[in-house]
Amino acid sequence: MSELTSAHQRFKPEQIKPHRISVAFDDSLPKHWFGGSAFLTHLLNTFTAIFPDAERYFVRWSKKALETVTDPKIKKDIQGFIGQETMHANQHEKLWDILRAQGYNLTPVLWVVKKVGFNWLENAISDKANYAAVAGFEHFTALFGEIYFESPELMATMHEEMRRLFEWHAAEEIEHKAVAYDQLLAIDDSYALRTGVMNIAVVLLYLVAFGNTFYMMAQDRSLFNPREWLTIYDTFFGKYELARKTFVKFLEYYKPDFHPWNNENYYLAQPTLQQYEKQAG
Repeated sequence: MSELTSAHQRFKPEQIKPHRISVAFDDSLPKHWFGGSAFLTHLLNTFTAIFPDAERYFVRWSKKALETVTDPKIKKDIQGFIGQETMHANQHEKLWDILRAQGYNLTPVLWVVKKVGFNWLENAISDKANYAAVAGFEHFTALFGEIYFESPELMATMHEEMRRLFEWHAAEEIEHKAVAYDQLLAIDDSYALRTGVMNIAVVLLYLVAFGNTFYMMAQDRSLFNPREWLTIYDTFFGKYELARKTFVKFLEYYKPDFHPWNNENYYLAQPTLQQYEKQAG
């Protein structure tokens, strides 16, 4: 590890703030924009469909937390987090019309996310469980951000504009990865609450993510393509080992003394964030 990288690892973000971006998609976007793979493309298409409603859910509960949390640093971080998540929702939603124009039916995907997840389930659980769910899901998005930057060879196969979107998003997820967790601890620091809700969240996330990915693949008749299943194997168990990497990072959340910044990975996001700060300046 270089001296510069070691120095960066000692730092956490001093301030959480949005880094402005405006992505532009048109009908030149290939249907399989991630390395020519239907599976990889639709996995991230599914996240693009999930993110807007999920981000707005995070924002709702973070705004509610501002009424309860008293620590001024946490309150300031929450405000920055709200700004970042609002921008994520808006930018990812831009892709929906392109996907529809390519012939994909997003209605069932969006219905499951919005109606089941953020209408029924959100209202069925307690406020504290919702705060714990936000913290749990934010662990996954931070995990995604870290894996993104640790897999440059894979991510380089994305369409340029999609790579720009996900790189920006991944960097901000790392930057604000502790906000929802600190917010939860300020309201209720119960280990049972945190891990119990995460047990449910992980099942829901994988059911929705992979269920909708396979649904999208079925729409373009790639679900039973042997090449796609070789890609799935290579991505998760072969060359890129994402299953192992994801599992190890996921389990960190279950440590009794866990805190997101125990993993000092801010240096991964800083070059991207600094690029947007220079553009704004």
